Amino acid sequence: MKQSLAHGAFTLAEMLISMTGTTIVLGALLLSSMQLQRSLHSSELYAIKQAAQRRLLDSLGRDLRRSIGVATTTTIGGSGGVPLSGTGATIENGTSLVLTLPGYYQSNTPGAATYDQPLSVIEANNYVDYGTGTQHAPGVPVIFRKVFVESDGCVCFVRIEADTQSIVVEDAENMHLTVTMAADGRSAIAQVTYLSPRLGSQTQIAMHDQILLRNIRAD
Repeated sequence: MKQSLAHGAFTLAEMLISMTGTTIVLGALLLSSMQLQRSLHSSELYAIKQAAQRRLLDSLGRDLRRSIGVATTTTIGGSGGVPLSGTGATIENGTSLVLTLPGYYQSNTPGAATYDQPLSVIEANNYVDYGTGTQHAPGVPVIFRKVFVESDGCVCFVRIEADTQSIVVEDAENMHLTVTMAADGRSAIAQVTYLSPRLGSQTQIAMHDQILLRNIRAD
């Protein structure tokens, strides 16, 4: 009986070979799992950035389509804008995009009694606008800017109208917005790019829209 048990046991060499094989298999499974996890994380980040690109383009496109003035400025309040005509501008490093929208309401001051009261539609100078009698209402400036927002602790693209600032895209440090006006002033191309670390290099991902300007511009 003792001799039979001895013959049925594993030798040291067999144990070592078995442990080596098991280690190799487990290592391969762990490596595959880590690669899959990195791939899923990369895909998730790509989807988040794509959604942010689309959100910025949609927000900007909505205002560009109805704008009556398109300019850039380096001032905080948006004054002293230089018309964007037949050229392009990158909205960062202190350069802001100022869009002048038609004045739809009697007041642009939040909290005022006439803040949500619409103006009448008028026709003057061969185009339809909002105002009283034959006088056009003053335009409403809307500013798109890339700034560090202290409350969120990151660089963001923001939209500013009156005294209200709203964040359009967060974590926009590596995201860049360029607006190029067509020579005839009837359309603009807005492009949003971001740098994505990939295989040890910087890969630029771009998304753009061509936006038709529907209103007669006064700039």
